[in-house]
Amino acid sequence: MKKKTVQNNALMRKATFASIFTAIALIVLKFMTFVLTGSMAMLSTLLDSIQDSMTSFINFIAVKHATEPADKEHRFGHGKAQALGGAAQGIIIAIASFLLICESISRLFEPKFITDIGLGIAITGIAIVATFFLVRFQKYVIKKTNSLSIKADMLHYEGDILMNVGVIVSMVLSYYLKWTFIDSLFGIAVGLYLLHVVYTILKESVGMLMDTEMPGFVRDEIKKIALSHKDVHEIYDLKTRKSGEDIFIQFCIRLDQELTLKKAHDITDELECQIRKVIPDSAVIIHPEPLLKKENNI
Repeated sequence: MKKKTVQNNALMRKATFASIFTAIALIVLKFMTFVLTGSMAMLSTLLDSIQDSMTSFINFIAVKHATEPADKEHRFGHGKAQALGGAAQGIIIAIASFLLICESISRLFEPKFITDIGLGIAITGIAIVATFFLVRFQKYVIKKTNSLSIKADMLHYEGDILMNVGVIVSMVLSYYLKWTFIDSLFGIAVGLYLLHVVYTILKESVGMLMDTEMPGFVRDEIKKIALSHKDVHEIYDLKTRKSGEDIFIQFCIRLDQELTLKKAHDITDELECQIRKVIPDSAVIIHPEPLLKKENNI
């Protein structure tokens, strides 16, 4: 296994540990605060931290399997474990969001006043700071590894920061102005936001599981590299897909039929090296074909 791959795997595992530790610590603090304040906004962020811990644990398992090297039964590696983990996270977040929206609607008709607002604001402030540093670390890991699992984890932790700011605003308005409906409306808004996060996570996860093609600009860059070689007349049947952090690329090129097998092999080697410089850690398979007649691109 390449040194860079080993380092990336270690970074992803550290990110999952940091996520789990942060989520558990916040659950304890928020549960105590909800009991003392009775804030619906605090309950919403408590439920979010509970599902954070569940998704972070799923994330840990997914990353653990995804970072295992390829074996006899999985020749292309275990990268899609991250997509499965992302899909599982999405489902859990969706369930938590639905329950939160239902509870918030119920509180609209049976409002409860918030008590001990000072404690609520203090704990929420601690949550904001802790989550901010976690997100900063996750962004660093994503920049280095492009991990789907860590990205999915980071998306809802980014939402947590906004959510916790909203919790403070909600508690202040509910406590001082007696606008109890604000607390419930905030819970509904958070639930709807989390459903949007679910859509983002599931879209990318399903795309990886279904071997969705890489974006158009990536395909265009591959074609540009191949056609820039003086001996390549045509590129066709280009196929790309992503599995975890690995990108698989394969295509055919047309070469003069007079070229020797060695020369054709050298050309494909050159192209593979050039593509890997632009798309690091990609697995490239190029099949040379003799130029017999002009055919349409596939």
